[in-house]
Amino acid sequence: MDFNNYKEFLLSNIPTAKEASGGKFVACRCFYCPDGKSRDSRHFYIHIPESNDDPSWYYCHKCHNSGIVTNKTLLDWGIYDNNISQELIYHNRRCSKSTKNNRYYNYTKLNIQNIIIDSELSRIKLDYINNRLGQNFTLQDLSNLKICLNLLDVLNGNYIQTFTRDPRVVEQLNANFIGFLSIDNMFVNMRRLCNEGLVINSIDKRYVNYKIVDNFDTSNRFYTVPTTIDLNSPSRVKIHIAEGPFDILSIYTNLRNKDPGIYTSIAGSNYLGITFYFINTFKIPYFELHYYPDNDESGSNNIIERLVNYVRPFNNPIYIHRNLYPGEKDFGVSMDRIKESIIKM
Repeated sequence: MDFNNYKEFLLSNIPTAKEASGGKFVACRCFYCPDGKSRDSRHFYIHIPESNDDPSWYYCHKCHNSGIVTNKTLLDWGIYDNNISQELIYHNRRCSKSTKNNRYYNYTKLNIQNIIIDSELSRIKLDYINNRLGQNFTLQDLSNLKICLNLLDVLNGNYIQTFTRDPRVVEQLNANFIGFLSIDNMFVNMRRLCNEGLVINSIDKRYVNYKIVDNFDTSNRFYTVPTTIDLNSPSRVKIHIAEGPFDILSIYTNLRNKDPGIYTSIAGSNYLGITFYFINTFKIPYFELHYYPDNDESGSNNIIERLVNYVRPFNNPIYIHRNLYPGEKDFGVSMDRIKESIIKM
């Protein structure tokens, strides 16, 4: 593959594209998230391969959407070229055979236990979750749901002695955040509980991702409720997708009363990427798609309409759910604050 020709192709066909990091990347607007609307916004990075066993991958620093660039990816981005596409097919085939690139091409799950120690801090966070969702969870319930109450309980309990962030950051994440273990157990998607301005600037955000170990790399940072599905069943698998972990937790326990299916949050607005992830990774033949967008820009009708047009060719039922309760923008609340609207597309 001619890497320089590939880079020039990206620069010529993506209007906002510019070289970055000395030519190792092409930076541009994101193809997936609302933060990519501004012409001057270049949070989306495309890696230019440097050798025959180095794949081209992409990553958005805002919505965290990432993956390997394939001929299908170029088609989705609207910059398809037959010659470049054929080169990518052969290049990716070669890369996938390289043992050092197994982490890019194979589904990997970190073997880790979600440990919660009964303490005053754990009880405070347990009460917060129960009050917010109107539930009566126990500490064991939260452990089973892969909710990480205290980051240090999980790290110490699994004998992980090397932090991937400054120890002061880890201490504040432990004291002031609730976490949700990603589907592959490699990240904790952490939600801040304290008021803004009370923690270090680098983590003074609503959500922060903490990488558990450094020697794994993955784009599967989203939280999914642990579940079992029967792929041999003639019934359609129901796939429920919401934006935040509290949304999907409330949908699972309050709205759907733990009805069998897949319940996942996307930690952003990448509905399309998550949809294809479950369809392709787990080879689900028959499914229903249930989307629960927020009542803001990320869940606007235009974005949902574009999403539906992408997945319509699968010819499976698609439902759009919204919370119309006055003053609420999503489903991450107790049942008495949910007024559900359902539209079948």
